[in-house]
Amino acid sequence: MQQTNAGLTDVQVNCLRLVADGYTSKEIAKQLGLTPMTVDQYLHRAKKSMGAPDRRTAARWLVESPQSAAFKPFELKSPGVADMAYAVTRPASSEGDDPRTPTTSQWQTRIGFPPLGGIRTTLDGGQKTQAILRIAGLSLIYTTAFALVLSGALKAFS
Repeated sequence: MQQTNAGLTDVQVNCLRLVADGYTSKEIAKQLGLTPMTVDQYLHRAKKSMGAPDRRTAARWLVESPQSAAFKPFELKSPGVADMAYAVTRPASSEGDDPRTPTTSQWQTRIGFPPLGGIRTTLDGGQKTQAILRIAGLSLIYTTAFALVLSGALKAFS
């Protein structure tokens, strides 16, 4: 019961064309700026309106139909707009984003802190425990020093 693509929307036709090219719903969603579930909805409705048993058959029928050649491919954004949007929303990268760049500064290394950030450490369980205890001890010292300075300041101003 093969039917033409006369009752299909442009988005449904685009989804079917991408299915015919071998793309998955997730890949189609990325290309068209939709969610994978929305792509599945479009494909289901297109399959139903064409009377196809599955999405691959519907895609094959669409590609083989004589009306298919006259269709102009659907464009979501012009290249200029897409480039400008990417330039505006490009995430800022820093030295810490590169996993090959050590993120621990010299003073942290001298005190004995383990490397911070995305670098995997080669510490075994005992070394990790020592590093955690060292950090906890330094935190206790800093907290005590802050409390003493704060109590001295309160006594001075009261």
